[in-house]
Amino acid sequence: MTEINFGIIGTGRIAEQFLNEAQKNKKINVVGICARNFEKTMDIANKYKIDRAYESVSEMLKDENIDAVYIATMHPTHFAYTMKALNAGKHVLCEKPAVLKKEELEEVIKLAREKKLLFMEAMVVGFNPLYKQMKELIKNGKIGTVVHVESSFGSRSTKVHKHNPKQAGGALYDIGIYNIFLLIDILGIPVEIDVRARKNRWRVDGSITGLFEYGEGVTGSFYATMDSISGNSAKIIGTDGMIEIPDNWTVAEKFILKRLGEEDRNFEKNEDKWLGYEMDSFVDTLLNGKIQNEIMTYKKSIKLHKTIDMVKEKLGFKYENLEVEVN
Repeated sequence: MTEINFGIIGTGRIAEQFLNEAQKNKKINVVGICARNFEKTMDIANKYKIDRAYESVSEMLKDENIDAVYIATMHPTHFAYTMKALNAGKHVLCEKPAVLKKEELEEVIKLAREKKLLFMEAMVVGFNPLYKQMKELIKNGKIGTVVHVESSFGSRSTKVHKHNPKQAGGALYDIGIYNIFLLIDILGIPVEIDVRARKNRWRVDGSITGLFEYGEGVTGSFYATMDSISGNSAKIIGTDGMIEIPDNWTVAEKFILKRLGEEDRNFEKNEDKWLGYEMDSFVDTLLNGKIQNEIMTYKKSIKLHKTIDMVKEKLGFKYENLEVEVN
């Protein structure tokens, strides 16, 4: 096998970004697409020259030519679509958040292992080559012991679906998941957390401020927003130096290594990709005969959603009356 045949679930902006980058990837062949609005599905299929547009996910999953599915729908449907795809024998690349609670993720992982299929949460930050290079510098002690990680991310959004409580809208899952990923990936699961949320006019979390404590004075902090302007930068601070990732740190184009007594060193990306890195990693995992990705491991996804559940519990967030119907 030299390429992976994909079916796409969803026709929104992120699905189109996937399709744009898939056209440049010789290892990916998109053969089917479906969404709730069949007319729009047909339009997208024609635009990207996709052979088959399906009226339902159930119909698409019967297609034996499809090896894997990319799920790019509203948050509450991710778990159901993932389980449905795995049960149909398809590998799954699912947009973040893959689930809305840790227990759902455990179900997904259990099923993927039983079926010997690859499941991967599409957390784009971790696949960026600059981010991987940055982590290698940290591992090699270039900034000493990490004592603090901080990040801010977001901007004002008026897209109603992003604030819809029935679709798990709000800053936590749309924006804050990136900030929390950075903290757990560098520092792990916190010992203590202190978080605050500001409600917006849709009565969901417009902004979230968090402080994570790890013991021995090590901390992490973040600001995630959908109703204000943010610097969109991140810093990893160590005892011997610091790594600064300027706007926009989640799709880093550069980072700066600052060390005591030395000139700053700039590291820059030389490729024009966004989702392409995670797409490459997912496909290469399959083509290499593996069923767990080495970057976004099951352990890492579990850590991420365990920490998000801690944040939700602290804030008293309960996601109720969600629109979870799938076709």
